Amino acid sequence: MKNSTYFLPLLIVVLMLTSCKQTQTQKSKAMDNPPEWAKEMIWYQVFVERFNNGDPTNNPTPETMFASSDFNQIPTDWTLTPWTQNWYEQEQWAKNMGVKFYDGLQLRRFGGDLQGVLDKLDYLQDLGITALYLNPINDAPSLHKYDARNWRHVDVTFGPDPSGDMEIIASEIPDDPATWKWTSADKLFLKLVDELHKRGMRIIMDYSWNHTGVEFWAWQDVLKIRINQNTKIGTKLKDMTIRLLPKMNFNTRAGRT
Repeated sequence: MKNSTYFLPLLIVVLMLTSCKQTQTQKSKAMDNPPEWAKEMIWYQVFVERFNNGDPTNNPTPETMFASSDFNQIPTDWTLTPWTQNWYEQEQWAKNMGVKFYDGLQLRRFGGDLQGVLDKLDYLQDLGITALYLNPINDAPSLHKYDARNWRHVDVTFGPDPSGDMEIIASEIPDDPATWKWTSADKLFLKLVDELHKRGMRIIMDYSWNHTGVEFWAWQDVLKIRINQNTKIGTKLKDMTIRLLPKMNFNTRAGRT
């Protein structure tokens, strides 16, 4: 009787561990088996902001770039960086900021957009490319777009009407699908997919679902609730400490990696 008392819990633990291991193995096998078509593709990775500026009217602005987590404020004399500029040459606005080279890089923009990708499809096809891998294109203030401002929309500066798209996004209720609308940038992405398929080419997208940026609508909602401490949730959040990343020294190897 005493032996059975210890045996039953032990058996349950063993079964649980075995089940977890099987689940992990199944997930691993699923991840290890990409679609068959992917094995035959000739891939080309596109970092849209740095690829090609096909529409100068949608170039980034301090308004579209703003994030409250920025290490450096966007200067009033900020301008787009020319495509042919020496990489290690500082822009005049960066020199005026008085920051070291790596400290100003996150503010650098070249103005690449989806129209720029569309304009180069014939070129890519001539190279023999059969599939595109797109770095994140979701709406975000940064150049890399991993700090999502909105997952459901293509970045406003990648489409033909940034100001109009910002108005559309502002009119939506994020957790109410009935209010969602297509932006001009969203529609241009659909056109890109269609043009690729006409050429027999494929496309996959890079998205990071496990984190957002500080301008993400849900985080902004938390901040508003925290300010309004009269609500039940606000009371719980009022003592919450909000810590952003410390200012990093990008002139060191650790800061750049």
